[in-house]
Amino acid sequence: MDQIQRQRVTLLDIAGDAGVSRATVSLVIRNVPSVADRTRKRVLRSMKRLGYVYHRGAASLRTQRSHAIGLVVSDITNPFFAEVIVAIEERLAAAHLVTLLGNTSEDRAKEAHLLKTMSEFPADGILICPALGLRSPTGTLNLRGQIPVVSFARRVAGHDYAGVDNAQGAQLAVEHLYQLGHRRIAFIGGNPKASTGQERIEGYQRALTHLGLQFDPLLVVPSVPNRGGGHDGVQTLLRMERRPTAALCFNDVVALGVIEAIKHSNLKVGADFGVVGFNNIPDAAQSLPGLTTVDTSPRQLGQTAAELLLKRIEKRDSPIRTVILQPKLIVRASCGATTVD
Repeated sequence: MDQIQRQRVTLLDIAGDAGVSRATVSLVIRNVPSVADRTRKRVLRSMKRLGYVYHRGAASLRTQRSHAIGLVVSDITNPFFAEVIVAIEERLAAAHLVTLLGNTSEDRAKEAHLLKTMSEFPADGILICPALGLRSPTGTLNLRGQIPVVSFARRVAGHDYAGVDNAQGAQLAVEHLYQLGHRRIAFIGGNPKASTGQERIEGYQRALTHLGLQFDPLLVVPSVPNRGGGHDGVQTLLRMERRPTAALCFNDVVALGVIEAIKHSNLKVGADFGVVGFNNIPDAAQSLPGLTTVDTSPRQLGQTAAELLLKRIEKRDSPIRTVILQPKLIVRASCGATTVD
């Protein structure tokens, strides 16, 4: 027994302890239903008593599968990604797959390292929301043909994609602000060169044109997509001689930073400056005042991305698929509405 504890416990060790064949132990480990329940329990007791640890690496060599999925997100501190991650993990767990989570913090070098490590593992597939500004991510493109890859929230050319109609969401928000009387509407946050930023600014401009409002490039203020970016971005707008009266924000986290800055400027959110976010994270409803936002269904997005990857793993040569979810405007007090949904 002491000798067994000093070394890795083998299937033969378990077989000897349980009084069964090595083949029976293998069937129990692989959860094959033909093994009698009484025998299965005896083998499981021996595994626990001997301290058996499943050697996933050896199993991967035999089956050519790790049963693990790499999940790469750009900012794990954003509650939007927290909801997406939970949904992805739930769907993958139902398919008996584990999730290996990596966070890039919008760092391209870190992203490249994570992709390299996951491909060497190797993961059975990778789900990725690429770092901002990464229009042609070399690390991801190098994986083409080797590991199934699905991007979500932000596009990666040449791969399956799960996203939301960002342009339509932005248009809904701007049209709503117009209906409330706002005529000088800004856009705060994000990177205009990234797919998500491009699409949301496109919808913002499209709405202005449709409403007969002139587009002013000075009212588009890019920033890092966090509270600090929103706080600093709106300060630029508030210093303008002809400042805007409302802003659509790249995401809810940026919007929450905007709300903080407006309060610090002794202005009233909603009455003096309207704010609309994007994503509808849980904090949006708890904000004071409640944050009007474009609901992008983060949990449904995560489930959709996971489904796309499972199908890609099953049929690697199938045509590239894109699934776009439809957004919905959630009206609360931050935009200046007197009634809310």
